[in-house]
Order: sequence, then C-alpha cells, then structure tokens
Amino acid sequence: MRILFNIIFSAILVIGLVGFWALFLNLWKPKKKWPAWVGYIIIIGAWFAAIRYYILNQVDLYGTMYYPLMNLFRTESYGFLFGLFLAIPVFIVLGLLYWAVNKIWSKTPEENRTGRRAFFRTAATVVPLATIGGSSYAAYVGQHEIEVTHESFGYTNLPPGLKDYKIVQLSDIHVGPSIDLDDLDEILKLALVEKPNRVVITGDLIDKLAWLPQVCERLTTFAKQIPDGVDFILGNHEYHHDVNKVLDELKHNTPMNILVNSNIQIMGGKQPVYIAGVAYDNDREKEKREAMIDKALSGIPDYAFVILLAHHPEFFEEAIERKIPLTLSGHTHGGQIVFMGMPLVPTGTPYTKGRYVEEQSVCYVNNGTGHWFPIRINCPREITVITFFDGVA
Repeated sequence: MRILFNIIFSAILVIGLVGFWALFLNLWKPKKKWPAWVGYIIIIGAWFAAIRYYILNQVDLYGTMYYPLMNLFRTESYGFLFGLFLAIPVFIVLGLLYWAVNKIWSKTPEENRTGRRAFFRTAATVVPLATIGGSSYAAYVGQHEIEVTHESFGYTNLPPGLKDYKIVQLSDIHVGPSIDLDDLDEILKLALVEKPNRVVITGDLIDKLAWLPQVCERLTTFAKQIPDGVDFILGNHEYHHDVNKVLDELKHNTPMNILVNSNIQIMGGKQPVYIAGVAYDNDREKEKREAMIDKALSGIPDYAFVILLAHHPEFFEEAIERKIPLTLSGHTHGGQIVFMGMPLVPTGTPYTKGRYVEEQSVCYVNNGTGHWFPIRINCPREITVITFFDGVA
C-alpha cells in the first residue's frame, strides 16, 4: 500500500513540476527554451536532493547548528510545492486566454502584439510569486501556530466523579519530518499548563521510529505528572510503519494505558466510568468497525458512562447506535485548509472538525496537535481541553 502511494505521489510530483514549467514558458515565450529547462532541472534537482538529505538524516542532524535552518527549509519547501501547484490552473486559464486573444486578433499590428506579450509575461511572473509567497507564509504559520481549545460537555446523567473532571486530548502529533522532539516538548508543556486529571492521545503519534526511544522517555516523564495517567490508541500511521514495534516500545517503556480494542474502568460507583479505545488500520468497512467497537466495549455494563477514543471519527456512527455519551477523534486534521467554515481538503467523512451532536451522543474531532503537512489556513494545530459538568450545555 505504501509502495503504491509513493509511486502515485512521485508521479503527481513529476507531472506537476514539468507541467508548471511548461506552462510558464508557454506564457513567457523565450527565444530558446532549452537553457530555461536546463536551469530549471538543475535548481529542482538541487532542491530535491537537499530535502531528501534532510528527511533521511533528520535524526542525526537534530541538535546541530545547521538543524534550525534546515528545519525552516523543510517547512518552506512544502509552501513552495503547494504554491507551484496552485499556479498551474491559473497558468492554464492564462494560456487559453492568450491563445484566444491571438486567434481573434491575429491581424493586430506588431506593436500591439508586443504589449500583449509583455502583459502575459508579467502575469506569468506575478502569479507564481503570489501563490508561492502566500503558501510559504501559510506553511510557516501552520507549522508554528497551536491553539488550546477549551470545550465543556454537559450531561444530565453525569457520574458525580466526572463533575469538573478535566481531560486533555492530543491527536495526530506525527513526530517525524514535520514535528520534531522540540515540537513534542512544547506540546507536552502546554498540556501540563492546563493541569488535567488525565490525558488521551488519539492516534498517529509517530512517523519516524528512530525517535521512538526519545518519545517514550518524554511520555514517561509527562505521564508521571498527570494524576490519572495517559491513555493511548493506535492511528493508521502506526500501521503504516511498524505497529508491533510501536506497541512493544510504548507498553514496556511508558506507563501509558495502551487501548487496542479494549477498555479500562477509571471510576467506580453506581454509574462506573470507562474509557474504551478502538484501533484504526485504514479499514473503514462497517463490518470491521462493528467488530472492533464491540470488542472494545466487551465487559462494560450497560449502565456505565463510556468515553470512546476512536482515531477515525467514522466510528461515531457506531457510537450513536450504542448511545455512547462522548467520542474523541482526530485523523482529519480539521481539513487543514478551511474557508467560510468549509474544509477544502477532502476528508472522506462528515465529521471533520469540532463538536457534533447526534441523538444522545457527542463527538469531538481534534484538528491535529501536529501534522505531516504544515500548510494550514483557518485551522491551527489543536490541544483540546475537555471539562465535564452536570446539566445540558
């Protein structure tokens, strides 16, 4: 699956890079195109080699004097590529317009044609400067901006022990190419500031397994400062890499509760409270989700108050059917690019970001505390602080 994804991604990347320059030269119309192609290939080749070197050697580069600069280069490389692809549809429109103008006014005097060429050359220069500049800014802001969101959830049947109980949700941290150990330190520090009773991590913790030992060390120190501990579930990215290695390291080298289609009781009494967690291995079939959630809820009495941790918010459908009061999810990164409240990046689910209420169930979808692609617009990275109260919001 990963090999196929890499092949498709590489093909799209090559087509985009070649298409951009071909469309640019079509508008610019230099007398000789081959020098422009040679220069472009050299620049793109050098850029690709540099970013490839960074990704392959990030762990070894971390902590060196060169790392901050290369980190910035990595972030702006995403902005450069995104801006380049944004310019392509504009170039296509301009190219068609140029062709139509020349077709309609083919007998225009030469001096008017010169002015026309100058206009389209200017447009061909301004468009990528604008798109690449804008996306580079979005990449920088998206990489550094993180929002602490406070959400209150009220229930008329709230167990007494949950009143004013505070849970911090972290999701989709993606420790790896875009989120390094320094970013993780900042995330954990911000979570501690909120003084939560417990913390839940709803999947996609790590992408670069070479950093797994250091991540375990940080999470161990962090979990010891959380009164009721830390709960963790698997996301699809753990399965993309080596899920068994991740599970083995986290189980043996951290005090976190690892919930793989299982549950734990966190409060007793007449209405006990359980946290259940389902894994997500990219299989979105209804039958598979049903089997996993049934296994995760096994042994929980019907009268219990259940908090479900589900990396993919699609599990909310099963949560509604089982009248689970609260589901905490992630995976979508909030759509990452949002205009007028609507995500422009397809997420494949109606539950994209924020709070959803259906019948007796509530789902909250975290924007992603990290990411593997830094460009964000109106959708900052998020740490969610959840507090319970007795009553209806």
